[in-house]
Amino acid sequence: MKKPSIEEFRQPRIQSLGRADAILSVVMNHDGAITLAALSAALGRHKTTVFNLAESLVILGFLDRTTQPKGYRLGLRCLELGRHVIKTLPILEISQPFLRELCRATRETVNLAVPYLHEGIIVEALQSQQAVRATAYAGARTHYHSSACGKAMLAYFPDEQRQWIYKSVGLPRMTKHTICDAKTLEKELTGVRKNGFATDRQENEIGAYCIGMPIFGPFDQIIGGISVSGVIHRMTPEFVAEIVKLLRQSTGEISQTLSQSRGS
Repeated sequence: MKKPSIEEFRQPRIQSLGRADAILSVVMNHDGAITLAALSAALGRHKTTVFNLAESLVILGFLDRTTQPKGYRLGLRCLELGRHVIKTLPILEISQPFLRELCRATRETVNLAVPYLHEGIIVEALQSQQAVRATAYAGARTHYHSSACGKAMLAYFPDEQRQWIYKSVGLPRMTKHTICDAKTLEKELTGVRKNGFATDRQENEIGAYCIGMPIFGPFDQIIGGISVSGVIHRMTPEFVAEIVKLLRQSTGEISQTLSQSRGS
């Protein structure tokens, strides 16, 4: 029997579920409520089709209707499910004390991300208390190729999975510093595997400098990454070296704990 490719595996078997997911994604990424006309245009689907699916999502609680403008926004069912997922993530429970200590020790923003389809997703973000700081929010997506957390995870994906990401998502330019060439990115990922950490020097956001390190599961598979993010003028070579040291200790202990918890 032929083994299905990653691309084939990712395709939903029920088309209507794929379309419902597309609706939720467009609504989620829209600034404020979105009208039916704008939603239909973004999806390239007839209004009647989109209306029927959107109204079904309203009944299920995944969408709410709005009046100003007349359209849709995400519903509380999304929040309910998201909160439940967060509570049941072992990596988050185990990482919490380490994230707090990293934030305290560096006084910078600390993010925990996990792999999620085409991108990573930030499941926890502790904000720096400094007046000028890098910001991130739990639930936000993070590109694999342009963020430190993303590259820290991407470097340890199987080659087939990385190539699928390059093909299906591409390497969109976030800033003038973003690496948008697969060969150049692969060279950098080789360095990530060699050094054990990734950097994002204004590749995802102008003015931000981030250092990321991977977290491994019980079978040495990549299951997450932690990054420390700050404004670039504070990231001196000495400070970066100190952050790398702290991250290496934290991610090492988290990976070890996760392996032990699976084996117990």
